[in-house]
Amino acid sequence: MLFSYQNIKISYGPLAAELNEFDYSNINFETIKEFINKIDSVINENVYKKDEYINLYGFTQKLMDKNEESNFEVVKDTNGSLHYTYFTEGSNPVNEMVNAMNVLKKDIKKKDTKLIYLMPPDKYIKGYTEFPKGIPYNFANETADNFIKGIKDIGIDTIDFREDLLDNGISKEDLFFKTDHHWTIETAFWAYTKLVDELNYKYNLNLDKYRFYRNKDNYNFIEYKNSYIGSMARKASIYYGGVDDFTLIYPKFTTNFEFMSQTKDRVVNLQGRFEDSLISTMPFNSEKGHYDLEKDMYSSYLTGNQGFTHIKNKNNSKGIKVLFIKDSFSLPLSAFLSNVCSDVYLVDPRYYDGDITDLTNKLKTDFVFVTFSPPNLTMEFFNFKK
Repeated sequence: MLFSYQNIKISYGPLAAELNEFDYSNINFETIKEFINKIDSVINENVYKKDEYINLYGFTQKLMDKNEESNFEVVKDTNGSLHYTYFTEGSNPVNEMVNAMNVLKKDIKKKDTKLIYLMPPDKYIKGYTEFPKGIPYNFANETADNFIKGIKDIGIDTIDFREDLLDNGISKEDLFFKTDHHWTIETAFWAYTKLVDELNYKYNLNLDKYRFYRNKDNYNFIEYKNSYIGSMARKASIYYGGVDDFTLIYPKFTTNFEFMSQTKDRVVNLQGRFEDSLISTMPFNSEKGHYDLEKDMYSSYLTGNQGFTHIKNKNNSKGIKVLFIKDSFSLPLSAFLSNVCSDVYLVDPRYYDGDITDLTNKLKTDFVFVTFSPPNLTMEFFNFKK
């Protein structure tokens, strides 16, 4: 009884806020479904003594030396890194996604705009990652291979960050966080340098002619030891998954940006140096519990996933303009790329309510980068038209 009372007590405020924000004039199946999901999320995030229960459960799984927890919600590879996976007999179909890319290509009105798919690596790295016996593999890389082939066949260019990944100078165990599904910030910085190299080579550009903005010596690499608890450890606990180091990377040189992001009615405006406008200090200063999303250091870049974001580089007014149609892998990547651009736009299909195709034509950028990690190759992310 006391446990139930405490749950109601701490959830009351957030639940009341969701009830007040709900649009009662637009009630249909989709809005009700979205509302129920939000309520469920609020309740799950506000469980009384939640951190203690996560720790106890994870510690129990650790004692039993299990390679999976919560019915394979999170699994371990042979190196102890955590993964999301699921049982399947093969790769996912890609035809609908290829067709969506083809429609986007045809609907871009500015004919000199280049449409490119950027493929981030999956945490399951071929030639390195191994699962213990009995742990399922989700065939995300095979889905990505089929998708890349499909869009190449219809004339859409690609840049695949899986290529050269094991030869980029970063140790294999540091390419991804052990407790999270994202690449490390060091890997994202490497991907930024590879992207500039590829754009210069394929499109005869002259970005960063003297390699000043790609030189690691011109950036601060601030390491926070044993500080980062990724999305998987937030589910499975630090006792089961451990804790990661986190490296914050930002320029030593003078920078000047304007930053704007908007998700529904929430608007953020910042300006100043890279570290003042493109990085949020909240995750480093938050006094919330270990597993609270406010402490997600990865989302310190660009304040995390937002519906729409615009970065204006006030020191490079004549640079290229690019749009990322993206998931969270692009947060640090696009922040670094902004150093060689005049304008960088980002739109996340999960949080943007407008028509992405219309937005693409309105912005009239030089490049449109569509980029979702291999596990996110689902139609949820390819809903460009509304």
